[in-house]
Amino acid sequence: MKKYRCKICGYIYDDAKEDVKFEDLPDDWTCPWCGAPKSMFELIEDESSTAKTEETEEVSPVEPEEEEHLRELDLYEKSFICSNLAKACEKQYQEEAQAFLQELADYFMEKSEKITGSFDTVISSIQEDISLLESAMTVAENIQDRGAKRVLTWATKSTNLLNVLLKTYQEKGLDYIKDTSIWVCDICGFIYIGEEPPKVCPICKVPSFKILEVA
Repeated sequence: MKKYRCKICGYIYDDAKEDVKFEDLPDDWTCPWCGAPKSMFELIEDESSTAKTEETEEVSPVEPEEEEHLRELDLYEKSFICSNLAKACEKQYQEEAQAFLQELADYFMEKSEKITGSFDTVISSIQEDISLLESAMTVAENIQDRGAKRVLTWATKSTNLLNVLLKTYQEKGLDYIKDTSIWVCDICGFIYIGEEPPKVCPICKVPSFKILEVA
């Protein structure tokens, strides 16, 4: 019997324990933990052999970036970084630093140019972000930066889910979100469509009061 894992929250669907095999589930079936669609599940390989491979794999050092490859952050990126730092200060009860960083985030966002373009342009931009996240994860793994790996894991999961949700919305239109609510985790960006958010964010594990309803 086969097992499948949700790439967003890690929920395991075990054919041996369920009444219906995973491949026989309807296409509109969703993960019972995070609401991710069936397409976000992957077949679990032999985890013991995978772990053995990871243990014996050598880590190659990464050479420092040359200055010519560096660039100045745009205003959106500056806003997002300041916003994330403000959230980190909130968790550490540093209210003054939190307020200052949030003020900076709001300023950069206000000064940035508004994004324009078609729905396809937005999806294309998100797919580019996914590719950049994969590259960043490779660097984080090579230098063994556990903190960066955790944040990049959260960002990759939430961005992949957003990509699928937007494509579904593009196909189904307003009926997809009609008579329901949209929730976003204030910490990792996890998105949930439903009447009530999960009790715990399936990505970053914060309690539901951090999962905010979109007005």
